[in-house]
Amino acid sequence: MIEIGRLVVKIAGRDAGKKALIIDVIDDNYVMLDGETRRRKCNILHIEPLNQVVQIKKNASHEEISKALKEMGIESRESKPKPKTQKPKAKRKTPEQIRAQKEEKRKLRDVFMPKKKGVKAETKEESLEAKAGLAEEQSEAKEAKPKKDAKAKIAKKEIKKKE
Repeated sequence: MIEIGRLVVKIAGRDAGKKALIIDVIDDNYVMLDGETRRRKCNILHIEPLNQVVQIKKNASHEEISKALKEMGIESRESKPKPKTQKPKAKRKTPEQIRAQKEEKRKLRDVFMPKKKGVKAETKEESLEAKAGLAEEQSEAKEAKPKKDAKAKIAKKEIKKKE
């Protein structure tokens, strides 16, 4: 029943309901189809054989298949191959281009940065200077406070207990 040249109908998959010819029997489970369907291997459980048989040779070209189907009144699938094109090669950027791109990002980041309420907008340099000033003030405040040693506290408590 499954033989080269047998007209079949696909009953499963994307090409379901379309007619094709068996052009090769691959093994017990698979055959190669061509016609209204895409030229590809197909499981024999996904096809329904019809009673028509065409005399074609094994692995016949698509042109031969389409001629045989046209004689039977069936239009075959026609697809034009995509033209071969070269993949465009990526060009490296020059250091000047990279610098300009980073500068553009900085400008956009400054524009879209959320602003705090009640605080006027500062330039980047002013904000850096303000942060540096805060850091200095905090370090001075730490130095001004006398450091209390834990051992000294314990010693004072022991003296009070003895009294």
